[in-house]
Amino acid sequence: MAGTEGADVRPDLHIELGGGAVLRPYEPTDADALYGLIDSNRVRLARWFHWVDDATDVASQRAYIESRIDDGRSLDGNGIWVGDDLAGGCDLMIKGSDDMGELGFWLDEAFVGRGLITRAAQALMARGYESEGLHRTQLRAGVDNLRSRAVAKRLGLREEGVLRGAGKVGGGLYVDLVIYGQVVDDWRKTV
Repeated sequence: MAGTEGADVRPDLHIELGGGAVLRPYEPTDADALYGLIDSNRVRLARWFHWVDDATDVASQRAYIESRIDDGRSLDGNGIWVGDDLAGGCDLMIKGSDDMGELGFWLDEAFVGRGLITRAAQALMARGYESEGLHRTQLRAGVDNLRSRAVAKRLGLREEGVLRGAGKVGGGLYVDLVIYGQVVDDWRKTV
């Protein structure tokens, strides 16, 4: 399926976030915009994410997008678009048969503080629980990543502990991660 447009693989994953913002799967034609946004935020993003080191050029991002298109269950490989501008990404990665999803997200600095990540993550969590049969959602954030930790709290995830040296970030460094989680029964109480 590589090379297939992402919107054809998950046509129902086109979520209006309000204020002209949309969450939708990346398409191969988005590789230029994706690489450009990562590159312009590289120093800031590398503090929290190892994948920044792998974003070496447009071709690397096209390969990433095509690898996500081939994964039919996982809800990752999504961009947040405000009008025609890529603002960042929000994913719910579903692996294996344990019915668990892991949230991941990032934004261009210019779009921080608008609630885009919270709304996108809420939509993906609802989709994960309602349509994908997830039992648990989790998020891991650097101990010092106060913005991501605040998102976890807004989403109603519980702080479950600290994983020492568990987060590999840009430059091959390791950071401590706070793990947050929520099971479907707790989520149901909030909707």
